[in-house]
Amino acid sequence: MSAIMGDSYPEIEMPPVEDLLSKLRTGEVGGEAVIYPLGADFPRVMIDWHSEHGFVLLCFDSDTSTGDFLIRGPVISAPSVPIVLGGQAMEKWPPELFVPTQLVADALHFFVDTGRRKPDLLWARIDAFPREVVWEGRDARRVWEERERHGDV
Repeated sequence: MSAIMGDSYPEIEMPPVEDLLSKLRTGEVGGEAVIYPLGADFPRVMIDWHSEHGFVLLCFDSDTSTGDFLIRGPVISAPSVPIVLGGQAMEKWPPELFVPTQLVADALHFFVDTGRRKPDLLWARIDAFPREVVWEGRDARRVWEERERHGDV
C-alpha cells in the first residue's frame, strides 16, 4: 500500500498503522492521510484527526463507490461537530462519525491487509447521515469569520 500524508502530499510507502495514527494525532502530519494500493487509485481510505472528537475514516471501495464512513455506533445524534471540508465548506456532522483510535486501527489494519472495508464494523454511506451546512464558498466563509470575530453567531 502507498500513502499520501499531510497537506504537502508526498507519496510514501504505507507506514505501520500505529505510526500513522500517532503522526496524525500529534500533528506531525497536518491534514489527512490517503491510503491506496501501489499503482492504483482504488480501493482508497482517507483518514484525518480532530483533536477533541477523534478520527474520521472514509473508504471508497472502487471508482464508482459513493464512499462509506467508519462509525462508532448507529447515527442517532443531530449534527453538532464542525468539520471543514478542504477549505471549501464547513458542515456540522453527528458525533458518531468521529471514532476512537482502537476502532480506526482495527479498520486500517484490515484495509491494509486485504484492500477492503472490515465487514463486521459499522459503516455509514456518505449520503446517509444528517449534516448541517455552516458555510459554503469563499464569500460565505468571510461573512461567517467576521461574525465569529464580533461574537454575532
